[in-house]
Amino acid sequence: MIIQHPMLWCAVALMAGIAVGLNLPSTLCLPLLVAVFVACYLTRKTRHLHDVLTLLVWGLLGCSRASIGEGRWIIGDGKVKIENRVASVQSALTARLEKSGVSPRTLALCSALVVGRKDGLKRETRQAYNRAGAGHLLALSGMHLGIIYGLMYLVFIRLVRFSKWRWHALPLVLLALWGYTLVAGMPVSLVRAALMLSLMTAFSLMEYDTDPLHPLALAAIIILLIAPTELLSISFQLSFVAVFFILALWRPLSDKFQGANWAVRLLMVSCIASFGTMPLVAYHFHQVSLIGPLFSLILIPLTTVIIYLTIAAMVLPVAPLGALLNCAEAIQNKVVGLAGSIPGGVLTDVYPGKLSVALVYGVMLVAIVRFRSR
Repeated sequence: MIIQHPMLWCAVALMAGIAVGLNLPSTLCLPLLVAVFVACYLTRKTRHLHDVLTLLVWGLLGCSRASIGEGRWIIGDGKVKIENRVASVQSALTARLEKSGVSPRTLALCSALVVGRKDGLKRETRQAYNRAGAGHLLALSGMHLGIIYGLMYLVFIRLVRFSKWRWHALPLVLLALWGYTLVAGMPVSLVRAALMLSLMTAFSLMEYDTDPLHPLALAAIIILLIAPTELLSISFQLSFVAVFFILALWRPLSDKFQGANWAVRLLMVSCIASFGTMPLVAYHFHQVSLIGPLFSLILIPLTTVIIYLTIAAMVLPVAPLGALLNCAEAIQNKVVGLAGSIPGGVLTDVYPGKLSVALVYGVMLVAIVRFRSR
């Protein structure tokens, strides 16, 4: 296709089609899809027309899929059985963590960060994280899986990716990624991250260099074809938008600031993610954090340490690890409290409309395309 990143634009067309199909379901989408697909095949040598028809095919595919009905990851009794098994595994891991002597507050935070159990978190804790612009730390996302994957990469993948054992390592990596995603309850943000990391690991072992936007687009396509109503979920929207902005802007910006240290680079990533998700956060939560990116310089490394210590304490529940976890949780709690107490740090009572949010993202998308094309 003449446009950059054709798979990404196909994913955008699929999302647009699903949005239309969810609001205006029609049985005419399927015959139109067949007709346009035939026209697309016949015009494959006419480049510009073929590109337009290709995007139209994806749009009609999304409309047809949404018109068929709601999709789910797991259906019927199998879902109940898996949920019960996941709950029992989460309880067992939480019980092992408790044996290390952590406080109830630390236990609640660590359970939320690692296995996604947020029932122990107090309402005041959640509100404090939201005021500090760090509410996303309590919801399992690609960041949490990326932290775990980073440890796997350092101690395992990096050592075998160019050796003859690399294809023997792939099943182990996929088992670890999807096993953790299943234990955490398969939230859409983790499914997206697991799909992306699985594809990136396979590409790395094949020694094939690809733009990370392609695995992101493919992950979105797979998720939406299975469960099109995920397009309406806040988790899906925030997860994909944040990762899209990071992947789209990080490489060109890092090229301009090659001499920057890790703190500046972490601040850049945090600002990019906050900037990209700001319209959605304002629409769904009616508030915007202005200090979140700055305090992420402290909270993200602290969260990384807490996750690693939690995994270690679940494997080996001893008192020293529990004491370290209590200390790390206390420091993080103080930082969150400090961030939430800064006057003017959070803008409240923000109520943008759907059209305004769509227009803002349209302008952002055009600006990103022009910026990357340079």
